[in-house]
Amino acid sequence: MAGTNANRQTLGQLGGSIVAVAALAALIVGFVVNPRQAYPSYLIGFLFWLGLTLGGLPVLMLHHLVGGKWGFTLRPVFSAALATLPLMTALVLPLFFGLKHLYPWAGLPAEHAAHVLHQRAIYLNTPALIIRTIVYYAVWLGLAWLLVWRPVPAGAQPSKIRARLQLISGIGLVVFCVLTSFTVIDLLMAVEPAWYSSIFPGIVLDGQVLCALALALLLSLPRSKAGRDRLDEEQLNHISTLLFAFILLWAYFSVSQLIIIYAGDLPHEISWYLHRTRGSWLWVAWVVAVVQFALPFLLLLFRGIKKSPKMLLPIAAGQLLIQVIAMFWYTAPAYRHALRVTWTDVAAFVGIGAAWVVVFGYRLAREPRLEALTPDRGVTGHSSGLITGGRR
Repeated sequence: MAGTNANRQTLGQLGGSIVAVAALAALIVGFVVNPRQAYPSYLIGFLFWLGLTLGGLPVLMLHHLVGGKWGFTLRPVFSAALATLPLMTALVLPLFFGLKHLYPWAGLPAEHAAHVLHQRAIYLNTPALIIRTIVYYAVWLGLAWLLVWRPVPAGAQPSKIRARLQLISGIGLVVFCVLTSFTVIDLLMAVEPAWYSSIFPGIVLDGQVLCALALALLLSLPRSKAGRDRLDEEQLNHISTLLFAFILLWAYFSVSQLIIIYAGDLPHEISWYLHRTRGSWLWVAWVVAVVQFALPFLLLLFRGIKKSPKMLLPIAAGQLLIQVIAMFWYTAPAYRHALRVTWTDVAAFVGIGAAWVVVFGYRLAREPRLEALTPDRGVTGHSSGLITGGRR
């Protein structure tokens, strides 16, 4: 049986690698033939998969701070997702070659850029963007190493490991939220440089966490149903309550931003919503509002649904799918007046996604099972497990 599973994993990784290479090769052709279409497509796909990579990191740090059995259920998925961070580090490089096709300020001469952007030109310029991006990735990789990848010395005392992880998580959670917010400003908000919202980075960051939680549920629930890594009702209730809390937070941020911008009624602020509610984009906005908030909010009000794997599966699947649509809605209207999905959109999403899944699947297969991660088991390995660790 073990040999059969290993063969399936190998075939899956080979197939995923072929799909990734083919899709990314097609996208490279798009970069050459139609860069104004291909680079925005790449940005959309990149931002979604980067969010899925990073979304579990704040939850990992939260678990180190507050504890609870629920976190051990999610940890293998989040740790495997973080293993894709080196891949996403490499995949950010094509964006630097297409800056002039992505950001209005990058394609303007310095004197014109200063005239259009006024004081923002000192922040929105290519050298500064590259330097900040290097800093972001250095911090993310550093946090991942300290919390997940760093080996635990043999004979280390669990209490000292716990204290160290709590200290790192307390500081790291603040640093992560601040730097990731600036990442949203640099890579997403900068596509419309005249527009600014201090709430929008929180909306995107919250969506990343929802995406990671949804993925963890989707992968954990079937294993529990099959009798492996069984989740009890208490764990399901805690995880679904956490999902519910971040859904409410997303709605709070989104409505707050809408009310503030609507009340201000300033042309350079309201234009963001006008671009995303014109024509068929309005239908996308309604889909995002209903699927990301209204529907799961109503369902998760019931305790029975929170404890039901059968009901949580479609809710998690809906959250994961709607994050793809939401990222498309946040980004694409800046480049397209009408709603349309291009072949470069598909190539970018599938190409990056296939490469991501190959790395993620490889790492997930080597993560410890749930019973090896609970506090009553003293398995020593890497620091993500407090006194626990994964198989190498």
